[in-house]
Amino acid sequence: MLRFLFVGCFILTLSFSLKAQGNFFGGIQENTDFFIRDTSIGASNTPHYDNLKTGSNVWFDLNYANNDIQLDAGVRMDFFLNSNLHNPGTPYTALGLGRIYVRKKFKDLEIMGGHFYEQIGTGIIFRSYEDRFLGIDNAILGGHIKYNLFDKVTIKAFAGVQKNRLKLYNPIVQGLVIESELRIGEKVQLLPGAGVTNRVMDQESMDFVVGAIETYDTSARFVPKYNTYAMSVYNTLNFGNVSWYVEAAYKSKEAIPNFVGVLIDRPGNVLFTTLTYATKGFGITGQFKRTENFVLRTSPNEILLDGMISYVPPTTRQNSLRLLSRYNAPSQELEEMSYSIDVTVTPKEGHVLNLNYAEVRLFNNELLFREVYSDWEWRINKKFRLELGFQYLIYNQLFYEGESYNGLSSATAYTPFAELVWKINRKHALRFEVQQQTNDGDYGSWIYGLIEYSIAPWFSISISDMYNYDPNPGRVSNDLHYYSLLTAFRKDQMRFSAGFVRQVAGVVCTGGICRFEPAFNGVRLTFNTTF
Repeated sequence: MLRFLFVGCFILTLSFSLKAQGNFFGGIQENTDFFIRDTSIGASNTPHYDNLKTGSNVWFDLNYANNDIQLDAGVRMDFFLNSNLHNPGTPYTALGLGRIYVRKKFKDLEIMGGHFYEQIGTGIIFRSYEDRFLGIDNAILGGHIKYNLFDKVTIKAFAGVQKNRLKLYNPIVQGLVIESELRIGEKVQLLPGAGVTNRVMDQESMDFVVGAIETYDTSARFVPKYNTYAMSVYNTLNFGNVSWYVEAAYKSKEAIPNFVGVLIDRPGNVLFTTLTYATKGFGITGQFKRTENFVLRTSPNEILLDGMISYVPPTTRQNSLRLLSRYNAPSQELEEMSYSIDVTVTPKEGHVLNLNYAEVRLFNNELLFREVYSDWEWRINKKFRLELGFQYLIYNQLFYEGESYNGLSSATAYTPFAELVWKINRKHALRFEVQQQTNDGDYGSWIYGLIEYSIAPWFSISISDMYNYDPNPGRVSNDLHYYSLLTAFRKDQMRFSAGFVRQVAGVVCTGGICRFEPAFNGVRLTFNTTF
């Protein structure tokens, strides 16, 4: 880590020497939680509630760009102080260099060293990215080259090791991708691409795998491999009002954990496609995905969100409203058949109708997830906008979470909702939300309400309550309120928010990547600014 700090200081010194020719920019983000013990909702019996009381995460970026010489560089410092971010319930303290990079562009060549983010296709065989909400930052530390071979043909190559918070995983990750653009006549556009990645396990990881295999019966043993290869081909076809994307990926045989954590020797494959048709007043999108044994991490020893190399995109809808987003279908690496259909209709000005159907199953046809969704948005006039909707959902809680209540392996939820926005004048507005969920499983039935007042663009305040009015006695004994009071202030590039939050335990997801978060009770402060 000291050598990385030395390089960081060198970059900053170099940047200051070039200040007259370039620009500095950056930002700071700070999130702080104050934990208040509340045994009634399960916000207790962890170090944060019992002793520590606070936890903070801070990211500080400083970047430099010089367009005259086509050079940019940057440093980011990360501070995790009794952090509850990466593994909720377990405090984590560390501080150091979170990212450092230097990038230089020539005529047709771009070279980069340090931490970088990259994606091949939709990310099935490789995706490095940052999602601070889920505590994900799997940047690669190494080298990256991008070369424009012809007018519309690009080749990218990279190699390095993946970040492990403020440390590094030992296995090496390498990749190569070629992408192009082709036109046939004036109406047809093709965007083909192909990529390959290679992960080489280190000796320590291999020893761990071998040790696990040696505990199995002779019939279940196999010889694990250091090298794993993944390949994908993909293409987007744009023709008039139609856009069709398809990607097929294959992964070579390697040791992967099955549903019960036993290592098996299997190859993997994914087929993913999306087809869209859009015209004035009407649009429809269909998606399909088949996944089989596509587990690709820095080593088979990593689980959950650790060491992820691949990203298998979801086909299900990503909901944002509080009750509608309680149940999500995280992408399954071992086995999944899923599809969805989205329809948007605009019958006349001021009216928009959205319809969605999504389903996820195992290969034996067992239903994991089903959602039927609709909403209607009506812009009544310049001051009022009304949205009404309904969600019907089946969520296989026994499969996704290993839990079942009232003898029900799946939770079945019916959720009508409404939102009304009143623009009082050019700057002042009121927003009202109400949602009601009938559910015989899990926690039982809920009702949620929110009132928000805002003064554009600098101030907002909201109060909400999520009331478990008909609790499931198999899981909770009392009806409980989960209320929040939040306020936010913005001035120029600075934004500050504060609030008291009482949050039920559950699974949170972003883009098909999910994790379980325990109940929270306390105060949350956030601060963001750029310069």
